[in-house]
Amino acid sequence: MTKDVLVSVTGTQFFGDGQDAVEIITPGTYYLKNGKHYILYDEAIADTDIVTHNTVKAAPGKVEVAKNGAVETRMVFESGKKTMANYLTPLGLIVLGLTTVDIKLREEENAVHVNVDYALEMNGEHVSNCQIGICAQSRETAALHLSGERNG
Repeated sequence: MTKDVLVSVTGTQFFGDGQDAVEIITPGTYYLKNGKHYILYDEAIADTDIVTHNTVKAAPGKVEVAKNGAVETRMVFESGKKTMANYLTPLGLIVLGLTTVDIKLREEENAVHVNVDYALEMNGEHVSNCQIGICAQSRETAALHLSGERNG
């Protein structure tokens, strides 16, 4: 796969009878090192110049997400385990509990897909069950999908 990728990140929270989903699509960088997939991308806060730099490190059974900038955190998702993370925002610190239910990592010729199902706690209270999906796809292949020239 190429170094220059288009990154799609979808986060979904499930609560009661509903769900709330957020998706971003942004340029990024991908590389494979020591059997681990690295996906780097920037995330901007709407209508501002404030940017958070994100690094995703994925391997079978374990995903790490580091954020630096407007938000600071290092979240570790490990199959069948509960981990803790400090999530520092401009409004203050939130202590997260992340109980990972399932991690799926799928490699293709021009894409890498990472999916994590987990339970989220904030300051010791269960908030919701969540899913995060991250796809890094070579920009050339992604452009074909976005333009509708190729299905699949």
